[in-house]
Amino acid sequence: MKNYNTIIDKYIRGDLDIDEMHFFEQSMVSNPKLRNEYLLYSNIDEAILEDDVMMLRGTLDTLYNDLEESKIRTLPSRLPKRKIYYAAASLALLIATGSIVYEYSQPRLTNSSIYDKYFTPYEVSVTYRSGNEEIDRLLINALESYEDHDFQNAVILFEKVLEKRSTDMAANLYSGISLMETEKYLKASKSFQTIITNNNNLFIEQSKWYLAMCYIRMNNTNKAKTILNELVNEDSFYKKPARKVLKELK
Repeated sequence: MKNYNTIIDKYIRGDLDIDEMHFFEQSMVSNPKLRNEYLLYSNIDEAILEDDVMMLRGTLDTLYNDLEESKIRTLPSRLPKRKIYYAAASLALLIATGSIVYEYSQPRLTNSSIYDKYFTPYEVSVTYRSGNEEIDRLLINALESYEDHDFQNAVILFEKVLEKRSTDMAANLYSGISLMETEKYLKASKSFQTIITNNNNLFIEQSKWYLAMCYIRMNNTNKAKTILNELVNEDSFYKKPARKVLKELK
């Protein structure tokens, strides 16, 4: 029996690069066993995290009680407890202020830089058998152009395919990404919206991710944040990279 724990653990902890992450996600689409193991592993990971938080709280409570007992033994009884609280509050404020200063002193990336950092084209994960119909040949040629990074030609071919087969969601996805590669972000966003509106296909999460990338590149930050938050809240495959992008956008 194949053990997927290592790759799943890296995916959950955000240690995979974008290409590895895409390959993992594509594998889950075609491998129900891998997807089930991921869901189980993710739930266990969250449960362990909750236990760690509870353990940390218990440790802090113990340290606090030990500290109070030590103060009772060593401090003069006339020393007001209020001063202790003021000192603790001052220390906490100092730490918080230092963290804020550090955060805001870091250089901020532009939306264009964030896009360049996180955008990568989706790998071809669908297989079409060569048929005799012209539409099938067009689609295969479009996918070949896409894989060869000839995105200008891919755009033309995908448009011809979608003129005759507009409900092909995979063609819509790769057409949208080809349009992004040719810097036609507004038109690309419409391809992804078509997939999301259809709501009955395997490419909804991918489309939300690339739609958010389009909005970032078009400097429509609020719309990008809305979609990225959806990906986080839906516990999607893009949850971790979406969180990272949201941090960059703040």
